[in-house]
Amino acid sequence: MKKIDSRFRHLPEDDALEAMEHVKKLEAGPEALKTYFKNDEKHDKHYREQFVQQDRRRFMDLIAKSGISAGLLRGSTLLGGVLANRHAVAQSTVNKRVVFCYLNSGAAAGTWMPSSATQMNQITRPYGPDGYNVSGICHFRQIDVITSGHATAMNSLGVTDYNSPTMDKRIAGVLGTSTPRASIYLGAKATTNGTLCSNIGPCTDNPTQALSNIFSGTGGGGGGTTDNTYALSYDAQLRALDVIKNKLSAEEYARYQEHVDSLKKIKTNTAAANSSSGSTTTNCGSNITPSVANMQATGKSQADIIVAALACGITKVATLQLGNHQGDWLGHNTSWTQDAHQACHGAPSNAAFIEMWRYLNDVPAYLIDKLRKTAGPDGQPLINSTVVVQVTCMGNGMDHSSGNGPFIVATQMPGFVSGYSARQGGNVYDLNGAIPKGMGLTGITLGTSTLGIV
Repeated sequence: MKKIDSRFRHLPEDDALEAMEHVKKLEAGPEALKTYFKNDEKHDKHYREQFVQQDRRRFMDLIAKSGISAGLLRGSTLLGGVLANRHAVAQSTVNKRVVFCYLNSGAAAGTWMPSSATQMNQITRPYGPDGYNVSGICHFRQIDVITSGHATAMNSLGVTDYNSPTMDKRIAGVLGTSTPRASIYLGAKATTNGTLCSNIGPCTDNPTQALSNIFSGTGGGGGGTTDNTYALSYDAQLRALDVIKNKLSAEEYARYQEHVDSLKKIKTNTAAANSSSGSTTTNCGSNITPSVANMQATGKSQADIIVAALACGITKVATLQLGNHQGDWLGHNTSWTQDAHQACHGAPSNAAFIEMWRYLNDVPAYLIDKLRKTAGPDGQPLINSTVVVQVTCMGNGMDHSSGNGPFIVATQMPGFVSGYSARQGGNVYDLNGAIPKGMGLTGITLGTSTLGIV
């Protein structure tokens, strides 16, 4: 019997052996792949440094002209967001945002790809007329994720070498130069078991902690699970915003009041979600019990936080990880009562897998809809300046194959093909490489085809 590496002893034996074999391959690494990333990173670094220098220079000029002191700016994430948004509107090249959304384990064969913008498949129903009706701006793609099996979450963001930056990190290195946070990384049952999908930084699974971390005055987090830290920070930022309101245009101040109201609602809902009383949150649907592991409730709360952070200018790059490659999450109001992993392996048919992944896909569909309904700093819907990239680590989670992995690119950003499309072919490098190209970040290259997205 093969000895199980200590890093994988928490996994079932078959999965542990599979993960060990995959990591062994990654650590050995194909020389051609290593050379590719080394050369690509060298080119990427030159482009990034050039962009960053120009962007910072313009941003510092803006700060100098604003009359806002550096101390006050450092003390408030919201004030930093005000200037970041003002800068973004003035510089069209940086008025762009991206959200990567990871869902574990792909989709059951033949159950995901829609036949038209109004005819969804079994798993993609949340995107169509029976759900949030966002399919008209979605490019559905089934592509090869390159490596089959578990422990391949980073494949979803274009990396099969753990030492190379995932695509969200590469884009954050360019767009994150003039925002209080270069990027944010939130999750729902993401950190509980196995590898993460991104190396952008620590992933926060708890929405209350995420609020404290992201919207606090210092940009740090107390790491607590209550809302007290966030409440104190929030009050301090309101006072700071009041101090400089005469330096803002009427339109800017009105828009930020809208964002403040939105944050109040998120704060109230999140406090309720963490209450021992188990009361229902209003922004996550009905009949939800937050005290029970509930992927939709947590995922939608994190989506609300991401949208608020984008709208407030706190960041331009966000990653939302729903689940991990082991699928140790539960549904609610679902016929299948065991965890998602058992829906892959323990069910007699694919009916449980279909039900659970249709349930999970409700969250990114909600996120896309929220971006359509929320105004950005230019007064236009955020989806006009934001691209949502839905990714996964497998083709079919029932057999862990790499082919036909379900991916979605949703946006109304100029630079991307508009409307609905659906097609099969290409690989995860092609899809990830299409994102910076569509955003006009030509210094970030990956793949050989844009798969009809750009």
